[in-house]
Amino acid sequence: MIRGIAATASDGTAADAAQAALAGGGSAADALIAGFLAAAGARPGVLLAPAVALIGGTGVGARVFDGRAAQPGLGAPRPRGFVDAASVPDAARIAVPRTLGLISLLHGYLGRSRLGELARPGVLAATHLGATARAELIRSVGASGGAALHQRDVMRALTDVGGALAGGTLTEDDLRETIPAAGDAIVQESPGASGEASDTISLLRSPWPVGAEARPAETIVACDNRGMLAAMAYAPAHIGILVPALELELGRDAVPVRRGITRVSPGTLLPTAAPIAILLRGRIAAALGLEGILAIGPETLAGLTEPLSPEGGWEASLEAKLADVRTRTGAKRILVATRDGHGGARTVTQGNA
Repeated sequence: MIRGIAATASDGTAADAAQAALAGGGSAADALIAGFLAAAGARPGVLLAPAVALIGGTGVGARVFDGRAAQPGLGAPRPRGFVDAASVPDAARIAVPRTLGLISLLHGYLGRSRLGELARPGVLAATHLGATARAELIRSVGASGGAALHQRDVMRALTDVGGALAGGTLTEDDLRETIPAAGDAIVQESPGASGEASDTISLLRSPWPVGAEARPAETIVACDNRGMLAAMAYAPAHIGILVPALELELGRDAVPVRRGITRVSPGTLLPTAAPIAILLRGRIAAALGLEGILAIGPETLAGLTEPLSPEGGWEASLEAKLADVRTRTGAKRILVATRDGHGGARTVTQGNA
């Protein structure tokens, strides 16, 4: 067992793949990718689900990777709009998936293992279920990253269910313009016990607002033995819109065009749940995912940013502090990958799924 690595996830298949990626010498970012693709192989509503990833730690800064879905309609005439909600077909709720671009960008910046190797558990999971089309698409992601979305048969399969003929506004222009993006995470700083700058406690979280309409997210958290911590939130489609040719399901993320209501402009990035954070306090650090809430705000993890008492310490107080956070926020479960100040790492789970 390699010392200093840890990963866990909401989905058991994802957790196993993430830990295997770390054990194979991959980075914490690789663990997110392997876990996500494994979950995508096992379930049809994951691969094109909106997602957000956070990275922090030694030598990597405080970065956020954007896989939020986008409003469709690029290059298409403005539709007349639907008269009422009852007349809106599922096709009009299909947004532009951008998560595969996130995978490419994350791997390009911070990956150490080959992308094809990271995709293998997802390919095997889909193949085991007889979902050969889904397995082939995940294999394509392993070979070409986000460019897999631009394959002619993939674009046709998506526009068949979300395009104009089906009552939606998804276009091939939308799919071609799925440009990945990364930016700076919000860094919230608090003084440590000594008050010295070197003892500052930093909390990293997503900068983007989350609306009440966002679906609940699942999470993956990881830390590696080179000082990187990573967390990912993705919002799977549950009883989603079927894409038969790809054996996938899509969520209802787009905002349908309605008569008399201002249209959401094509390309607008849509809210998605991001209940993830990274905590850095000296040599001690943790990646966290909270299930059952939509976002982490300035006060969500207040207990974890308080100075530790000399008699306590991180190991002794972590469980109690997590229990307090879960009680205050109503989170169903908290997943943590944490490293101590002595080269060790472990996972902690507070609550039940």
